[in-house]
Amino acid sequence: MIRYSSISEKMKFYNRNEELNEIERVWNLCNKSMHFTVVSGRRRVGKTELVKQFYKDKEHLYFFVGRKKVPLLLEELSSIARGKIEKFPTLIKFDEFLEFLLNNVSKKTVIFFDEFQNFKYVDESIFSDFQKVFDRNKEKVKAHIIIAGSHVTLINKIFSDNKEPLFGRATEKYVLKPLTFKIICRMLEDLKIKNIEEKIKWYSVFGGIPKYYVTAEEQGIKGNDILSALKTLLFRDFAPLKDEARSILIEEFGSEPPSYFSILEAIALGNSEMTTIANKSGINIKSISKYLSLLVKDFGYLSYEVPITEERPWKSKRGRYFLSDNFFRFWFRYVYRNRSDYEVGNYDVLLNKIKKDFDSFFGRSFEEISKQLLVELNNQNALAFKFEKIGRWWWRDEEIDLVALNGDKQIAFFEVEWKSLSKRESLKILTELKEKSKFVDWSRKKEYFGLIAKKIESKGELRELGYSAYDLEDFSIAV
Repeated sequence: MIRYSSISEKMKFYNRNEELNEIERVWNLCNKSMHFTVVSGRRRVGKTELVKQFYKDKEHLYFFVGRKKVPLLLEELSSIARGKIEKFPTLIKFDEFLEFLLNNVSKKTVIFFDEFQNFKYVDESIFSDFQKVFDRNKEKVKAHIIIAGSHVTLINKIFSDNKEPLFGRATEKYVLKPLTFKIICRMLEDLKIKNIEEKIKWYSVFGGIPKYYVTAEEQGIKGNDILSALKTLLFRDFAPLKDEARSILIEEFGSEPPSYFSILEAIALGNSEMTTIANKSGINIKSISKYLSLLVKDFGYLSYEVPITEERPWKSKRGRYFLSDNFFRFWFRYVYRNRSDYEVGNYDVLLNKIKKDFDSFFGRSFEEISKQLLVELNNQNALAFKFEKIGRWWWRDEEIDLVALNGDKQIAFFEVEWKSLSKRESLKILTELKEKSKFVDWSRKKEYFGLIAKKIESKGELRELGYSAYDLEDFSIAV
């Protein structure tokens, strides 16, 4: 289902059907009592637009929580409320504002507080006010309070820490994830980008964050290759995304950005093991685990992975760290690393550096996109067997890009190559893959081998030999 977005008259609102249906389900429960829904996720992922899509045909009030003094913020919020409640009084306490609001909305209403975490910087006691007023009115007011917050760490603390007043008050909590490559491909169609290779390049830079594609549409970008688009969006003095990554990260990290920035840069450059990350970032090995843990669990900017065949992954000592956000991976690798050139406007120099290195950068993203392709084919029952989990595998100096397996002892090994391959090159890679698979400590009764690349010569012949073989032609069909 496609819904039109109020962000742009042309760009469409894609997907999020599961989230919309869930919020609608809670809305129906509000016929009996008030409910409280929390939507969190990184900036630009589409939280505000999701809620606006939900309430567009419902009675609603939208409040943006700015970092202002209490009297100024209350006056702003009260002036908005007067659009629905004509005789809304001037109040000097937030609990009085919320109490009057809840008891004077004319009928079942959605009350949306955007960037809710900012109340912490206005007056932290407001969270206690929310708790008291919500508890007092929960059974008698038919309203759906929805809050959204971009500071994922802080939102988690507000609603999940048992020492916080709003602990246990959320009826539903959603962490909005970036869109998949399949959905982003549809957005790129709106930008007149038809070529599957170009779509992969765009996704490799901007990931599943819808706002970046909306920004491209707003800047008049239609059918552009990724380098031309980057020149408009990032590499000019007035580029709309020029300070995007830095401002998001500084807001999240607060008092210790240099340490976090150094770690993220080290990982963006290909370092994934704790010792190597510590050495490259200049942070003591005894201290770095704390930062890495926060970047994985609280901020969500890193993913921590262990070899997919580990039976007890929580006890594995073979874990590696990867940047989970494509845009930040691009920014740390090419902008932050070369910030002197960037700040003085040597954009053409940087774009030339990027052009020379881009194939290496795309290779890592292509692995993740290939994983999404196999998941899609798995959902369609289009593979040799139905797998239950999929991911990377490594042991010492041996690595396999993707391994898929199930509880019936079936396993498939895939190598992923961001290049065009001749039949001879493909057979060589597959032979080496078979040798590497012998190091995988996992009992199997049936095994398969496959290859994913930009272009595979004699793909049909490889399939006749019993191999799985997919190239960009197959991506075009799958997405």
